[in-house]
Amino acid sequence: MKKHIGFIMLNQQNNFIRKTLFAFLVFCSSITYFNLSYGTGMFNDFDTHYQLGNEYNKQGMVDDAIQEYQKAIEINEYSSKVYNNLGVAYGKKNMVDEEISSYRRAVDLDENYKEAYFNLGIAYGIKKMADEEIAAYQKVIELDPENLEAYYNLGNAYRDKEMYDKSITAYKKVIEIDPAYIDAHFNLGVSYGRKGLLDDEILQYKRVLSLNPYNAEAHFNLAIAYGEKKMFDDQIREYKKAIELNPNYAKAYKNLESVYRAKGMKKEADNELSKYHDIVER
Repeated sequence: MKKHIGFIMLNQQNNFIRKTLFAFLVFCSSITYFNLSYGTGMFNDFDTHYQLGNEYNKQGMVDDAIQEYQKAIEINEYSSKVYNNLGVAYGKKNMVDEEISSYRRAVDLDENYKEAYFNLGIAYGIKKMADEEIAAYQKVIELDPENLEAYYNLGNAYRDKEMYDKSITAYKKVIEIDPAYIDAHFNLGVSYGRKGLLDDEILQYKRVLSLNPYNAEAHFNLAIAYGEKKMFDDQIREYKKAIELNPNYAKAYKNLESVYRAKGMKKEADNELSKYHDIVER
């Protein structure tokens, strides 16, 4: 037992030494950076804590990063960048309320801080605060009209609110900026499907497959769309392709079983149902 306690104490000492050495190295590199960039007169305690926080954040030492950002804020509470990075650190710990509060403070200090608005949108999405999420992404787009990630996330937020016309518009904008954005084509297809626009839905899944023929989800969704159009042979073909690409695709086996059963193909239906049970009962 004494050895066990001593081992813990030794680990604690080593951790302290490691963190102290790490802080010293960051301090030295910060001095070099500020000497080269601004001269020694521009270097201060705020910069030390801020740079330490950034390095701790990069290294995954999130608690230490938060402490350093908080120390930096005690020295200068008007730095938008430190609040944004503090929010990122809180996000890594799933402290979403604190994360949102930090980003909001960042944009209060700098109303043109598009990265903070983007991060705020993600955090609002995690909290299912759809209206606030949408407003945040709209602000990013106002500041950066070609920000395709903001358009893409905006499309997702509209789709989650069942505002399919607006989600379609957002996904189309993503594709206008980057025609090879596979996820935008896929989700555009989903939005078309929710509106009953089956031909448009099918076209988008085909475009996904032209960009990535190995996308099992696109084959699966394409099969569903074919089924809604009563194109059962095409539906069966696409379910089979989905299974070929993902042999553990339980939903595809189950849906294929249903199609076979509806066509009176009992043997084939029983075979797919057996495969489905093999997967889900493992």
